[in-house]
Amino acid sequence: MDKIVILILVAAFGIIFALVPSRTYNILTKTLSFDKKGIRYIRRRHDKVDALANLFLFIGLIFSVFYFVLPFYSLIYAVFLIFSFLCVLGQANRVLKKKNRNVYRIVIYGLYLMAAIGLVSALGLLNNHVADMMVTTYRTDLFAGNVFDIFYLLTNHSIIVYILQGILFFIPVYCMWSQFKYMRLENTYKAMNIITYVIKVLFICFVMVFLAIEGFDFINFVYQVEYKEA
Repeated sequence: MDKIVILILVAAFGIIFALVPSRTYNILTKTLSFDKKGIRYIRRRHDKVDALANLFLFIGLIFSVFYFVLPFYSLIYAVFLIFSFLCVLGQANRVLKKKNRNVYRIVIYGLYLMAAIGLVSALGLLNNHVADMMVTTYRTDLFAGNVFDIFYLLTNHSIIVYILQGILFFIPVYCMWSQFKYMRLENTYKAMNIITYVIKVLFICFVMVFLAIEGFDFINFVYQVEYKEA
C-alpha cells in the first residue's frame, strides 16, 4: 500500500478517537491510569517523581537496544506501544475532563497521531520492511563476532540500520510515557499551551515519518548498496 495512503488512513482513523465521548474512556482511566501508584515525593528536593512511568521508559529503552535478539520483536513492540497509548489515553481523559472540549479533542488526537504514526513507522509499513533483513544480518554478525572487526562499521551498513530501527522504536514509546508522566505529576498535558502542543506533535510525527522513509535511503546512499525490498 502506498505510504501516502497509509498516512491518510492513519490520520483519518484518529478522528474517531477524538470524537468519542470522554465517558467512553473512563474504563481506561480506572484501569490503566494507575491512580497515584509509583509517584514518590522526594523531600530533599521538594519534588515528585513518577517511578512507574520511569520504569516503562526504561523498559522501552532496553527493548530499543536489545530488540534484535527477541523473536517476533515487531509483534512484541506493537503490543507494548498499544498498551502505552491506552495508558496515556486513560490519563489524558482524567486530566482533560475540565478542559475546553476542543482542547480535549486536540490533545487526544495528538496522542493518537504520535502513537499511530510511530507504530507504522517502526513496523516498516512506510518502507516495505527494509530493516528486517539487515537486523537479522546484524544479529548473525554479532553472534559470530564479526562486528568487532575494525572495518565492520565502514563496510557493513547493518549496524546503522539496527541503530536507526532502535530509534524508531524508542521515539513513540518515549512520547507516550513522557506525556503520561507529565500528566500524572502536573495534571495537564505536556506543553505550554495548545498551540505549542500541536506544533510539538506535528514535529515529532514529521521526524518519525522522515526517518522511516528517508533514513534507510540515506544509509543506502552512504554505503552505496541496493536494498531489496521485502
